Amino acid sequence: MKDIKYIIADNVKLYRKRKNLTQLDLAERSELSLDSIKRVERGQRTMSLDNFLRISDALHIPLSFLLYDQVEDIPDAERILCVLKGKSKKQKDYLLHMLHEMAIGMDKLV
Repeated sequence: MKDIKYIIADNVKLYRKRKNLTQLDLAERSELSLDSIKRVERGQRTMSLDNFLRISDALHIPLSFLLYDQVEDIPDAERILCVLKGKSKKQKDYLLHMLHEMAIGMDKLV
């Protein structure tokens, strides 16, 4: 099994790049030093829970997303919650309705 420091390092880098952020941008958003971000991304630094939360907040992702080696390993419920996060009640209702209808349609096909 891959060391958790390297899983976190890879995920911080992955999500940072997905958001088109530089290491300096992430450092500023998370209120950490640039050197700290560099060491985290190289797997050379463990961090406190507070700093871990700062990074996930700065990346606008759930904390747990940084802990999984593969996206497929993230629990389905958590992935759905991430999609719903920040949406209005009307948008959430619509997305959940569409998911439900798609599930019914798939059941009929298979």
